[in-house]
Amino acid sequence: MFKRLALLSIASFALLAACGGAPSVPAAPAAPGAVAIPSAAPAAAVAKPGIKPMGEAGVGDTTNCPVSGEEFVVTAASPKVDHQGKTYYFCCGGCDKKFQADPAKYLSKKPKG
Repeated sequence: MFKRLALLSIASFALLAACGGAPSVPAAPAAPGAVAIPSAAPAAAVAKPGIKPMGEAGVGDTTNCPVSGEEFVVTAASPKVDHQGKTYYFCCGGCDKKFQADPAKYLSKKPKG
């Protein structure tokens, strides 16, 4: 039971961190033997094969969130922002608001690698 609770806490924290949120209570320390969950990729991560570049994706495509870098599948309900003739989709409503406040901040990041 404790292992499941620890993994759930870690997963919740990782999801909140990806969208810039913060948990209301600190996550419980991982139990010995618990599997670490990697953080989201940087926002300017190089697209993998089969992943549409940000600003070129449409509904049904897999892309990365320009703000969090999280890989996700675009749905009709995905938050989006039209900017300079391109439509950018986001993993959550918090990310689209951050992008709208300063698009250049997120579009100017250079890919690592």
